[in-house]
Amino acid sequence: MQAIDAATVHRLCAGQVIVDLATSVKELLENSLDAQATHVEVKLKDSGLTSITITDNGHGIDTSSFSTLCRKHWTSKISRFEDLEHVSTFGFRGEALSSLCSVAQVTITTATRDSAPMGTELEYNMSGELTKQTQVARERGTTVRLTQLFAKWPVRHQDLKKNIRREYLRLVSLVEQYAIISDNVRVSLINQTRTGTVTHVRTVVQSDRLTRLLSVIGASLRPHMARIQHESTQDGDVKIDGYISQPIPEAGRSGSDKQYLSVNNRPCDVPHIKRLINETYRAYCPAKYPVFAISITLNAQTIDVNLTPDKRTILIRHEAVVLDALRKALGRVLEPEESVFSVNRVQTQIVAPSETVGGSPVQQQNVAPEHGDNAETGKRTVTVETSVPGVIRCFADDRTEPSRKRTANSVPEPHPVHSKKLKDPPAQPTVSATRTSRPTPALPTQPTASKKLQTMVIGNCRNRIQNDLCSWSQTRTRMQRKHARHMAQLEESQDRSMHSEDIADAERGGVQNTDDPEQASRALSRLIHKTDFARMSVIGQFNHGFIVARQSSDLYIVDQHAADEKHNFEHLQRRAIISSQPLIQPTRLELSIVDEAVAIEHQSTLERNGFRIQVDDTQSPGHKVLLLSQPVIGQTVFSQQDFMELVGKLCVCPEAMPRCERARKMFASRACRMSIMVGDPLSVAQMSSVVNNLSQLDHPWNCPHGRPTMRHLYRLPL
Repeated sequence: MQAIDAATVHRLCAGQVIVDLATSVKELLENSLDAQATHVEVKLKDSGLTSITITDNGHGIDTSSFSTLCRKHWTSKISRFEDLEHVSTFGFRGEALSSLCSVAQVTITTATRDSAPMGTELEYNMSGELTKQTQVARERGTTVRLTQLFAKWPVRHQDLKKNIRREYLRLVSLVEQYAIISDNVRVSLINQTRTGTVTHVRTVVQSDRLTRLLSVIGASLRPHMARIQHESTQDGDVKIDGYISQPIPEAGRSGSDKQYLSVNNRPCDVPHIKRLINETYRAYCPAKYPVFAISITLNAQTIDVNLTPDKRTILIRHEAVVLDALRKALGRVLEPEESVFSVNRVQTQIVAPSETVGGSPVQQQNVAPEHGDNAETGKRTVTVETSVPGVIRCFADDRTEPSRKRTANSVPEPHPVHSKKLKDPPAQPTVSATRTSRPTPALPTQPTASKKLQTMVIGNCRNRIQNDLCSWSQTRTRMQRKHARHMAQLEESQDRSMHSEDIADAERGGVQNTDDPEQASRALSRLIHKTDFARMSVIGQFNHGFIVARQSSDLYIVDQHAADEKHNFEHLQRRAIISSQPLIQPTRLELSIVDEAVAIEHQSTLERNGFRIQVDDTQSPGHKVLLLSQPVIGQTVFSQQDFMELVGKLCVCPEAMPRCERARKMFASRACRMSIMVGDPLSVAQMSSVVNNLSQLDHPWNCPHGRPTMRHLYRLPL
């Protein structure tokens, strides 16, 4: 045996600290933040292949440190090992600049408050020794320039050139993390290429964390970001603060690329924490991943950040306590007992083609005549503005006086409506302030009976409905009674101006006149609890696909298929026992010690999921578990990857009944096929059962495929 020379040791160790483009920028960015800079600019040329320049306005480098600045294990952060418990800076090992000298050409320009505007340019060799010192003009701060990155490491240099796009995207994600957590610091990332200069990250100095997050992910998500907070000394001094997107399709992402986690204000990777957040979120929005920026603050003595050179892998002493606290915080945001639905005013106007609404002509679609009607027959446009997407406009044959206008409460219920799909996208709902007259509605004469199937288009769902024959004499009598019963109420509600109604609505919501759009939005929302489903009364069925229900003065429309599907899905999730298929030869699993202990502890849960295991205590830790059988559903046989997914879920949430993603998708498909379909006529008892079942579910707001189960439809006049 012989000792390795110092130069070889230096290169071996440097290769572990600086492994790619992102880590080279990370070390310099952390140095700038440790220097209390308020402006840090990362500028790359050709995505870092030509040069990398990091400029800051920090306190600079003192002249006494010039010669030792890039030496191995020279640092001003700590002086002994015990100082790690109280270190508050990103760096402390004294390896970054020394390692960078080994993999690139390093030039540093710096000036302190006392020396500015005179600065010093320093050049270092591969061993970290100062080779050249020149006086230059420089304001207070430091600029570090790297060139020829990995030029003396052929394999890494070739890999960097080959995958420069992927490496640059990883760098962007890393800079975004530091930009979000850095209070009172403006961070920018600029890439200069042959085609031009592009700024990928730029934050504002005086901004809160949400504003910085939105500058990274896009301001369009502002209405969909929810605050997550938790602080308790009972959970071991755990403090959680941050933001997470709401579990709705328009707020989630198809990948997990916008997820930022920090512990004690240090960006890090904690797999169990990210797994808990993703699995909790995907229980409500299965097709999407959450966007979040969550900061966890712990006692510095309960974590160890000195596990890897990049300090992104940390060890938490009481990780179970942290996971439990995070689960509570997520529960208050993602698993509420209530849901908020937007309230849209419903205004229905029935006008002739020649009439105007609000002073502007009513645009009519050219519709081919049906049932043998003459093309000159006047057709009235029934415009319904609701929170139900896709229900826009219907064209109805009418042989009555075309000059009448009616409010929503005076529309004849049994009048047949023939729907047409609009070619143009719907305009945004508007509330007209024009007051309409209230003449006595003319009752329809008896039309020609027809049994022709019509098409009603609602969103992306096209269903077939049939206009059944009805007695128009009975209809006339029923409409007369309804008109007389509601006339007094209609008179009172129409006499009030639109402005006074808006003020009353805002005051009932607890909000006065305000210029804050978010506050106004909250005033125009209704809060519904899961228990309210049991108190809803069913009014009827619309289009053989939707249930109209009433609770107090609010009308709701329930998707009968999505509601019944979610009920069947949660029943399968809780009760289903998956059959298993024995293996010809038991398979010995290689697990981590933690995963092995979890699998042994939850054998019954694994067996309900179709995985039967046997424990061999004669083997060493990590090799004690034998897999005896695997689950099978139909022609689908599960694998060891599904087993590991279940064990991972049990690590995060041991008290729940976990299901692997493959089983969950199969349960969702089975629940869909066994549920009430759109087009099925339902009795009042069946509709009441569907609505009441929602009150017994854990998460009644969406079906397992993410489709909403209900929407607020209309608020009745008081």
